[in-house]
Amino acid sequence: MTQTLYFESDSTIGSAMVLSCKQTEDGLWAVVLDRTLFHPQGGGQPSDTGTINSVVIKKVIHAEKDIIHLAEDAVSGEVSLCVDEAKRRLHTRLHSAGHLVGLVGDQMHWQAVGGNHFPGQSRVIFKPEREELLANLIDTKEFESRVNQFIKEGLERKISQNSEGLRMVSWGNLPAYPCGGTHVKNTRDIGVVQITKIKVKKDQITVSYQLKGNFA
Repeated sequence: MTQTLYFESDSTIGSAMVLSCKQTEDGLWAVVLDRTLFHPQGGGQPSDTGTINSVVIKKVIHAEKDIIHLAEDAVSGEVSLCVDEAKRRLHTRLHSAGHLVGLVGDQMHWQAVGGNHFPGQSRVIFKPEREELLANLIDTKEFESRVNQFIKEGLERKISQNSEGLRMVSWGNLPAYPCGGTHVKNTRDIGVVQITKIKVKKDQITVSYQLKGNFA
């Protein structure tokens, strides 16, 4: 089983041992490490990319108990890991913003049931607890203001485990969500969130969002 270092560490540089390296049908190499800093695609968050021993990692995926790094060439032995820091930071900010969007919706009893935190596609899907709440919409600017208020408060990240052993993520005293993704240390690190659309379709409400400006 691959040790998931990204659960506890924000580092993008480290080392690991190669457990297996097999060529795939499409010519890439499926690399399994004893531990990894690379976040695999999942939970609405894109996978990290970067290099292992200067070999380009195209994508990272889950496979049963292991994490597979799809590399352009074979690697072996003890290797150095380097995650694309700029891409990781963007994915982290978008995912953390999605949690705050989900929290604002949950405060309205909409109940978050899914999300996509990919750049250009970021959204949170809600299924209201009662049918009449489908009409209980607020202006996008008001929703946006509520999300950005949490950001302005500069709340510190908290990571814990619940009674079932699930990793829980929150900031300050905000409610925690079960999540295996990467998240900002402080809500201010998200930058500014813009709510681009609130859409009702059938029995669901979709809130689309993006990051505003070039926050680094």
